[in-house]
Amino acid sequence: MDDNNKDTSEEYDEILDIETDKEFDTKIDEIQRRQIDTKRIKKIDQSKKRAAIESVFDERTIFTLSKLLRNGPLERVEGIISAGKEANIYLAYDLYGKEVALKIYKIDSNTSKWMRNYIIGDPRFKKIPHNISKVIFLWASKEYKNLKRAYKVGLKVPNPLRIKDNILIMEYIGFGSIPAPLLKDIKSPKEPISLMNEILTFIKDLYQKAKLVHGDLSEFNILYHNQKPVIIDISQAVSIHHPKAEVYLVRDIKNIFKYFEKLGIETPDPKDFYYEVIKTDN
Repeated sequence: MDDNNKDTSEEYDEILDIETDKEFDTKIDEIQRRQIDTKRIKKIDQSKKRAAIESVFDERTIFTLSKLLRNGPLERVEGIISAGKEANIYLAYDLYGKEVALKIYKIDSNTSKWMRNYIIGDPRFKKIPHNISKVIFLWASKEYKNLKRAYKVGLKVPNPLRIKDNILIMEYIGFGSIPAPLLKDIKSPKEPISLMNEILTFIKDLYQKAKLVHGDLSEFNILYHNQKPVIIDISQAVSIHHPKAEVYLVRDIKNIFKYFEKLGIETPDPKDFYYEVIKTDN
């Protein structure tokens, strides 16, 4: 009996050892899989970052940027802030160590096509080039001029500092290396009624004082800085004399009203506000 019991006990021990080995192997496999997955995710992230860089850093852009770094006003480019369909934004530093925003427009045939819709008909631009690079350069110049126009009349937009081909250097909005968040990422903005009124005043003043219509205004291109709105992505803004200016104005108003209505804020009558905006003696 003792021998039989011993044999049985040894069998159980063997089975337990085998099960323990299996569990151990399984755990090792899980750890290895996690490590491999982590490496894969990191690789994907690096690929995305590399793609974001390569999408704008063609040979000509690298040459232009190197001149800005060599001759000023840039001291260094720190890293990417955001990547968009038309341009990437980078954090950079000027020769005095101050943060600046670097906007580099992509030299891309697809983006140049829809850009023409906002350029054709604008009385400020008589000749529209056919060359893709030149269209992009014109677009970058257009944003620089739009920002200058809006900033000059005291509107809350980044101060444009310099334009060179497809590279725009402008005021950085944020605290240190941390950029201001987009309004869309703020779940509960403080004093939303006051915020709404400031944005509506911007729409009105942009039209009446700067003679521009933003054309793509929404919570996706409004920075929330010091609990105040700062309007960005003004490249597509058109002159109030553009044939589609009023269509774009109506769209801007609808976008802003829709955003604040989602927050439960009572908005003015959109038609009344529209006529209030376009009521100008000039």
